[in-house]
Amino acid sequence: MTDVGRERGWPPMARASFDAQRGPDGSLLIGSPSEVVHKILRHSEALGGVSRISFRMNVASLPQIKMMRAIDAIGAAVAPALHAADPD
Repeated sequence: MTDVGRERGWPPMARASFDAQRGPDGSLLIGSPSEVVHKILRHSEALGGVSRISFRMNVASLPQIKMMRAIDAIGAAVAPALHAADPD
């Protein structure tokens, strides 16, 4: 957010703002697979249903091994849990 903000004239992201966005009510999908699933389901319920989620990771600042672990966790734990929770 700080990089994008710099391009748009916004101030740098403060730690308190980041922590709020990564918390249970925030917009960032950060945490364990279980935390991510719960956050997606909660947001989906609040919005009246979500049919698609896009994950975006910053390849410039995230080491490849961490990115690969995150992608694996999405495919191995997050997506199956979301499909299992889908009432359709």
